[in-house]
Amino acid sequence: MMKPAIGRLASSKAFESEYDYIRRMEAQSDIGFFKTNDMTYEYTSETFTKTSRLPVHTQRPDGSPFVWYRSWNHERITNEAKALELVSRETDIPVPQLLGHGTYPDGRRYLKTKFMEGPRLDTFPSRSCSKPEGQKHTDDTPCKDCSDQAYRNALEFISGTVLPQLATMKSQYRGIDGFVMPPSWPSPDVQAPWIGKECWKTLPLKLPEYVFQHGDIAAHNIIMDPRTLGVKALIDFEYAGFYPPGMENWPGTLCPDAYNRRSKSIAHLIKQFLATEYVECYDKWSDKKGLHELIKLGELPPPDQMRQDGTED
Repeated sequence: MMKPAIGRLASSKAFESEYDYIRRMEAQSDIGFFKTNDMTYEYTSETFTKTSRLPVHTQRPDGSPFVWYRSWNHERITNEAKALELVSRETDIPVPQLLGHGTYPDGRRYLKTKFMEGPRLDTFPSRSCSKPEGQKHTDDTPCKDCSDQAYRNALEFISGTVLPQLATMKSQYRGIDGFVMPPSWPSPDVQAPWIGKECWKTLPLKLPEYVFQHGDIAAHNIIMDPRTLGVKALIDFEYAGFYPPGMENWPGTLCPDAYNRRSKSIAHLIKQFLATEYVECYDKWSDKKGLHELIKLGELPPPDQMRQDGTED
């Protein structure tokens, strides 16, 4: 297997600013391109490139300045690249082949993989029938039969292939290579008491009891074959790493509503998986009155019991 290229683009001749890159890509039509406030995405018939963005300076509706920034926006690119390397080496789970990753002089990071052609699973509820002419379930759109079958196949893939194989990968340390990506179910950039937290601890164990997890298993992260309705690849490993079993908080279904509910009523998850980090952030948070209100509402756990326990459950 070809070894992915890793490096830092240091030459001024090779470097292109984010502004110039986006302007160039938006002016051409030969290469697929779109952007969000966090990432740019470039794809051809053969490759897919994801690049983290610098903070976006914009304005609120009232005209006041506003800077959009997502914590660990650059680090998550490297984290995904390392996760793809691990999963492709240690399992048979189909994932995009990593071709390279690195860092630009301005701090942006990128990864390039082979392009996985095919629709995402979450698009099937609005797709037409995948059967050939003469065998179609319906001429109307959407085709519920194809959608239901695609979801059944994907769920079997996650339950029977992904989770068992990832569970064989273990470590004494959280995260990957010293970097710990927080789980996908809290929103640390906007939720107290996490706001301002710069890093998360590896919390080493005596034995390798942390298991590898994708971190964001969902229908929008599964690429399907539109003809066979089978899974082609599991994608988007930004939240991946070694964590306590169950920390991913996968609901056991690929239903979008269940995925969205993962981020609600998470006090018990904080207590079980993030106790050490939570107590530390609680102690540093100045607005204790605000935290106590959230605790009364059940949105955060009381810290006293976790102090007594001294560790995650």
